[in-house]
Amino acid sequence: MNHRITTLVLLIGLGVACSLSAAAQPLTTAGDVLDRMRANAQTLDDLTADLTVQTYADDEIQLTQEIRLSLLQPNRMRQEYLAPDYLAGNLTLVVGNQMWIYIAAADTWYERDLSELSTAEQPWLVFRQFLRDVEDEFDDYDFTLLSTENSIYQLEGRATTDDAVYGRIELWVDAETFVPHRRTVYDVDGNLLVDLRILEVESIAGIAYFARELENYDEHGVLVSRVRYDTLTINSGLDPSLFDHPEAEAADD
Repeated sequence: MNHRITTLVLLIGLGVACSLSAAAQPLTTAGDVLDRMRANAQTLDDLTADLTVQTYADDEIQLTQEIRLSLLQPNRMRQEYLAPDYLAGNLTLVVGNQMWIYIAAADTWYERDLSELSTAEQPWLVFRQFLRDVEDEFDDYDFTLLSTENSIYQLEGRATTDDAVYGRIELWVDAETFVPHRRTVYDVDGNLLVDLRILEVESIAGIAYFARELENYDEHGVLVSRVRYDTLTINSGLDPSLFDHPEAEAADD
């Protein structure tokens, strides 16, 4: 699996991995379910997670990556590669609409203004959707509540704008935790792209529910990646300087 597809898998994974607990009251519309998911996730003040990402081919692990993700409200993200060695030290920083990417092997920073990109072009958008000042990808879809059977809300979202990343999204959301246990995404022609299964949902510090493990399957039902949250900390009081761009800081001195 190439880096672009691996990144897509990560985006899909993290965006459904978290939700805060909520009162178990039946909801009657798709908008109500989505609002509960959004409000719960964005209650987080900060988040730090160490992730292990394994990609597969022919049922064998082809690549194992270790990544550290940090988020700070309302608009800051840090993503650092820890392993393998040839990626270690690569870093992405986002503050508001400014994004900096550091390539360790070349000792070079690249800068991009995210306000120039559409939703479909936004990198790591679902990571950043935990943040209150970041556009929600679901705004590009019209969702319908299809079913409320067995304490599961089944939702279908159809693209309504050209910025939509997918043609259609389906979600199966647990009515107690408001963590989806499955998410499928389709292209504009209705072809399945990724089938995500969410596993091992647990409460973290009595504050939030997280899925510790996520499995991604392709359109043929073949496992292509597994994401594992090895460590996870929320609301720890992250230092804002963690998200400072070193070169910009040096230039101000």
